[in-house]
Amino acid sequence: MIFQIALKNFLRQGMRSFLNVLVTALAMVAVVFNLSFYNGFQDQAVRNMVSTDVAGGHYRTPDFDILAPMEWEDETFATPDALSRLPSSDKAEVLVLQGQIFPNRRLFPVQLRGMEMQQTLLDLPLNKLEEWKTPVDDVIPIIIGNQMAGKSHLHIGDGVVLRWRDRFGAVDALDARVVDVVPLINPRIDEGVVWMRLDHLRQITHREGEVTWVAVEKFQGPVVETLFQEPEFLLKDILELIRQDRKYAVIIWVILIFLGGISVFNTQFLNIFKRQREIGTLMAFGMPPGRVVRLFTMEGSLAALAAVIVALVLGTIIFAWFQSVGLDVSHLSESQIPIRENIFLKIDPVEVIISMLVIVAIMILVAWAPVRKISKVEPTQALRGRAIT
Repeated sequence: MIFQIALKNFLRQGMRSFLNVLVTALAMVAVVFNLSFYNGFQDQAVRNMVSTDVAGGHYRTPDFDILAPMEWEDETFATPDALSRLPSSDKAEVLVLQGQIFPNRRLFPVQLRGMEMQQTLLDLPLNKLEEWKTPVDDVIPIIIGNQMAGKSHLHIGDGVVLRWRDRFGAVDALDARVVDVVPLINPRIDEGVVWMRLDHLRQITHREGEVTWVAVEKFQGPVVETLFQEPEFLLKDILELIRQDRKYAVIIWVILIFLGGISVFNTQFLNIFKRQREIGTLMAFGMPPGRVVRLFTMEGSLAALAAVIVALVLGTIIFAWFQSVGLDVSHLSESQIPIRENIFLKIDPVEVIISMLVIVAIMILVAWAPVRKISKVEPTQALRGRAIT
């Protein structure tokens, strides 16, 4: 009986109920969208870094630090047999050394990265280097990324002097030619990085068989004189950045729920104020105050239930459209964020269910809060419209 009365009262409110439901539904959609957007952002950033640099982890010397370029030359090692026997699809040998280029008579410190051409583990557009199979003679072929090209003002076909230090400490230099400028979605391997064939870099630095690290598809067990660094460690900086951004997402989440709760509270309080005589009549005919409280709380619960249904319909439409176009982040091309393609949502069903349950619970709570005064109302005062002021 209470449900039927509550349903009739809810439908009778017309536009007031509709706006209340719409605001709550939009809050639900915004909360889920916000969470899914951050999930998608993290998923794409991690996937791009894994596919271009991290893979399933690196085998490095225990003391290697990518942030200490003056020590790179001392942290190379001969590729262990356990790793060199792996197929090209399961490992990628990388040699990283310090160097300088002199574009337009300017000194430009760079990171020289020699990449094994046979590898297929990492997704890198270095196909142009495969054409230069002969040993280095007078010119070294190199590839740079778009960011590097913009800062160094180099283009395809340009020549530049490349200088380095070999394993014996001797400084040497040769002409280098930019054979390709490629789009790299990971700024770690773009800005300040010059890509070369691994055999060429080994030849000019006299480091035959040496590498700085070996990227592998998965952990291969302990290897003598090396330390395996897991993807979580190699991705620590980007994961920490996303974790910090999620704090702002929580603030937005709280604000949206607060706005939705205020909307329901205001509607419920105004509803009770206008219906004091109805409340007094119900109590005069013998309806217990507790039952009246349940009646009005049920109306608020129906609003929350209707908001869930509307949110499912609106969310499906909005999310389907967004997934078809994504969010263009081309304006981040100069940033250190490893995303260049459009960002898409990654919807976590558990997060969606938990978020909606929390919002519904809060909506029911704020629907009950203004009604609790009814239990202390005198029927005569309610009939005169003076029970709640």
